[in-house]
Amino acid sequence: MISSVNNTLLSYLASQGLLSASTAATIASAGTTTTDSTSSSSSSDETISQSSLDRAAGMFKTATIARNLDTAQVALAADLRAALNQALAKLEGNVQFSVNAKGEVTVEGSDKDKAAVQAVLKADTSDPSLASRIATQASDAMQLSSQIQQSAAISQAAKSSTTPDGVISLYQSLMQQTASTSVVFSVSATTSTLTYPGSLKAKA
Repeated sequence: MISSVNNTLLSYLASQGLLSASTAATIASAGTTTTDSTSSSSSSDETISQSSLDRAAGMFKTATIARNLDTAQVALAADLRAALNQALAKLEGNVQFSVNAKGEVTVEGSDKDKAAVQAVLKADTSDPSLASRIATQASDAMQLSSQIQQSAAISQAAKSSTTPDGVISLYQSLMQQTASTSVVFSVSATTSTLTYPGSLKAKA
């Protein structure tokens, strides 16, 4: 479903004449639904541009949510380091928690660092637990990234296509590409980052 942020964007584009009211309504109804890979809408080689992502991420409400996410990930990383210190362990490199759009999770890092983090997460008795905070953070970041990419796809389709059908077709094609979206939470002994499509501009 199109988010409230993007409903506002659709209304704005329609008011500026970049979309007709009927086309805006059709896109809102389509949400993130994609067409079959054999359809004409998936044949476009155009991708969501970085400039479109930057503009979408720079919207006030989106940027505010992104800043809140960044503040939360810094606090989460600090708590994870504190738990590691209590266990007399210290990360020697980066440990990355990656979550894709299908909900699949991968953890990357040295065997020693991964073992230390996994032991701490298993022994953790805090409420909410560190593991649940990592999962919630990934879910929130994925939702924000989806909103950013929807906004970018809507704007780009409206500017690139000259007909209502062309706008809808390009929008659906662009949204198909978001299936590869992933959120990465990276933690080291001194730094941490939370990255996702649109994150860099959103935190600027």
